[in-house]
Amino acid sequence: MDTPPQPSTAAETEFDLMGALFSPAGSADPHVILRGSPLPGCQYQFVRDVLRDPRFAAPVIPPSPHPAFQLLRRWMIRLDGDRHRRVRDAFGGLFTARRVERYRTIIAGRAAALIDQAAPAGSMDLVTDFARPLPFTVINDVLGVPPEDRDWLGAALATLNRGFARQRDSDRTPVQAADDTAEQMLSYFAQLLDQRAAAPADDLMTALAARHADGEDRQDLLANCIFFMLAGHQTTTTLLTLGTHLLCTHPSAVAALQKDPGRWPAAVEEMLRLITPTTFTGATPRTDADIHGVTCPAGQPRLLFLAAANRDPAAFPDPDRFDISREPNPHLSFAAGAHFCLGAPLARVHGEVALSTLFTRLPRLTALTPPDITASVPIRQVDHFTVTWQHD
Repeated sequence: MDTPPQPSTAAETEFDLMGALFSPAGSADPHVILRGSPLPGCQYQFVRDVLRDPRFAAPVIPPSPHPAFQLLRRWMIRLDGDRHRRVRDAFGGLFTARRVERYRTIIAGRAAALIDQAAPAGSMDLVTDFARPLPFTVINDVLGVPPEDRDWLGAALATLNRGFARQRDSDRTPVQAADDTAEQMLSYFAQLLDQRAAAPADDLMTALAARHADGEDRQDLLANCIFFMLAGHQTTTTLLTLGTHLLCTHPSAVAALQKDPGRWPAAVEEMLRLITPTTFTGATPRTDADIHGVTCPAGQPRLLFLAAANRDPAAFPDPDRFDISREPNPHLSFAAGAHFCLGAPLARVHGEVALSTLFTRLPRLTALTPPDITASVPIRQVDHFTVTWQHD
């Protein structure tokens, strides 16, 4: 029988809290671990201001013999300075709010097609039948992954994420599988980059190929193709799944949104705050720094729990309440500062379009089972969630 996690108030450091997030209870609900913690890394003002402070560098991943964690060291959320700017510039052009709006019609059409396919059955696993395939397909289109390769790539990403989520297990099989998968995906994207250099298309891989990067810069681009795929659909899958659960358990919010669809953007912001798909991040002071009276010595990493900051009662009155009228709502689900999430506009459009389509097309949508939440590190992961609806 698993030992219950210690109350967050007993944790002496933010690293104790992170360790507890790997427990069964922490995996299912990070707030069991984080709620009420007095540690700075759980306080909204501290987290926000560290993320915005140029004296703090991106979190460093220690050197590792594992290819999966070598890959992680190259992701843009882990890079700093000129190297970070080069990678961010390479991927940033497709994530302006104006450009993302072009995907609104595409997302609506694909959401409707997935619903058409599921509707006659009267129930579905929301994760496998809707919330995962929708953003995954869109991200593949943006990047330029050929349709025939997408099933393999989806399985590979799941293997990689499983290795990260289970890195502390005594059974090393998930990490070993993630290592093999990381090497396979790097090889795949290297080949795809070469193909686009020879035969350009209207996609992100063509734009990356046009940069003619080599050496370490090329390796950074390849690694971030994988980050782009994983972060771009996994976090949105979590948003759509747990956002649906929130609405299923708050019928008054559904009624308000049906009465006034103009409230969907604010509703999605509130979902992002409560769900916080990426539970935590980190930062390391370049020099000694003092943030709101907290001494941060140079070189000593700080963990920043976005999920806890988003429910800090000092910043959000009645923080556990789902309130689609909450204003202001300055949540940190996309982080802040130089490492603010590039994909934020696309995630927001997915939430607005997919969820409004879902609740419009499927009358009396109801949760048949609770969401099967299996991990909260590094991303909240939901494997299954069965819903039902009125079926004529």
